[in-house]
Amino acid sequence: MSNITIESGSLKVRLTFWEKVSSLSGNISIPMSHVRGATVDPTFLRDGLGLRAGGTGFPGLIAEGHFRKNGDRLFALWRKGEQVVVVELEGQKWDRLVLGCSHADSLSQLINNSL
Repeated sequence: MSNITIESGSLKVRLTFWEKVSSLSGNISIPMSHVRGATVDPTFLRDGLGLRAGGTGFPGLIAEGHFRKNGDRLFALWRKGEQVVVVELEGQKWDRLVLGCSHADSLSQLINNSL
């Protein structure tokens, strides 16, 4: 499971080796000035993530990588059984980060309190 922290004014997502392989991506660092907010959204994945543009995706099981949905660019890092936190971004290569974790409420509060 990835390690999500806020350090030096940036939201940092450190991926494990296998997450890097399956998402075709490296660690992510987003300046907090480009983060608009975070919400817990258990229904976000219900309609799917759209077109996979690189990475791994099996509906209902795993979504890791780059996706496009309704003109938005998403980076997803989620596996079955995890809660979903959606982080809204501006001025970045992605419009949203869709992060899976076991403590979604505390993660979204951490991000929102850091804004």
